[in-house]
Amino acid sequence: MGAGVACYGAICGIGGGLFMTPILHYVRKLPLKNAVATSLSLVSAATIAATLTEMSLGKSELTGQRWLIVAALVVGSLVGAQAGFFVAKRINVTRLKMIFAVVLLITGVRLLFQQTPVVATAGASVDLGTVDLLLSVVVGFASGFLAPLLGIGGGLVAVPALFFSFPGLGYLGARACGMAMGACASTRSLWLYSRAGVIDKHRAIALAIGAGFGACIGVHIVHTEGADQVARVLMGVTLWIVSVRFLWDVYKIRREAQA
Repeated sequence: MGAGVACYGAICGIGGGLFMTPILHYVRKLPLKNAVATSLSLVSAATIAATLTEMSLGKSELTGQRWLIVAALVVGSLVGAQAGFFVAKRINVTRLKMIFAVVLLITGVRLLFQQTPVVATAGASVDLGTVDLLLSVVVGFASGFLAPLLGIGGGLVAVPALFFSFPGLGYLGARACGMAMGACASTRSLWLYSRAGVIDKHRAIALAIGAGFGACIGVHIVHTEGADQVARVLMGVTLWIVSVRFLWDVYKIRREAQA
């Protein structure tokens, strides 16, 4: 399971917790908190392995000033996560889920049906100004802020945002930067959950081993000719899946309130 989920995640640009948490909770019957914590072992291993594999390739997407984008994303995501945890305890997220579901639907449509996709050369230089770096920080902040509020990984926000904000990156570059950001954020969260003692350690180790192999395979697959278009479609489908899940959550909450 770890290898399969991580391979899919490495191709489209997400960590895989979106799929692994429900599997651990509903199929393996782990309590939700333990499922979330244990799935982070997969996300951390997958994003680290994907980033290291990306760096080792001859046509790596993580070169030059692209690391400045990653650094700005990481800084923004860490600050955003703290803000998100603070706000999550004080607001009702139902309306936020509804708004975000609509945004995800629209973004998914753009990714799936964009008629003239941007073609970028692997590792091509990206000229960054102060505004670009600030934009990267904002994208990172949004990714980190929404993660604790909505229970999603930062890649779902960062990858589409980078793809549309920095045409020179192309989808592969946006995916690589998002995964590198995710490696930092997920590893930090994994460490916090580990200290709390809510991780199923044996299952976490197995998932991490599988995720490491699966992520490496996914990165090699996505660098084959034409695979970037497939990756973009997979991300679009994933955004739709998350959107439907949020809309279903809102429906259940309102139905329970009426009852």
